[in-house]
Amino acid sequence: MGNCPLCNLESAVGPGGGVAPSGGFVVRAWRKISWVFPAGFLVLMPKCPLCVAMYVAMFSGVGISVSTARWLQGVMVGLCLVSMGYLALKWRRRSPGHGWGLGRGI
Repeated sequence: MGNCPLCNLESAVGPGGGVAPSGGFVVRAWRKISWVFPAGFLVLMPKCPLCVAMYVAMFSGVGISVSTARWLQGVMVGLCLVSMGYLALKWRRRSPGHGWGLGRGI
């Protein structure tokens, strides 16, 4: 097998013909826990604009209006959802035998 043109690593075939996980311990651990950050932030994010304004003032020392806090709250939710969608697509592309069952015949 040839080298990968993007990362110059030798392709590894795991048991069952699938691609074996590559990288060291830190890379494999990061792949496992990368979901924790956007999901945890989405769960722990303040749910009302006044709380968002309070947290911004508490951590940065800058006061913002409620309308700005509402906008900032929407941006944070959007970024979390985009990040989780990116991770889901990345996971889907890395595991061709697993996934949502799209494109397979019955």
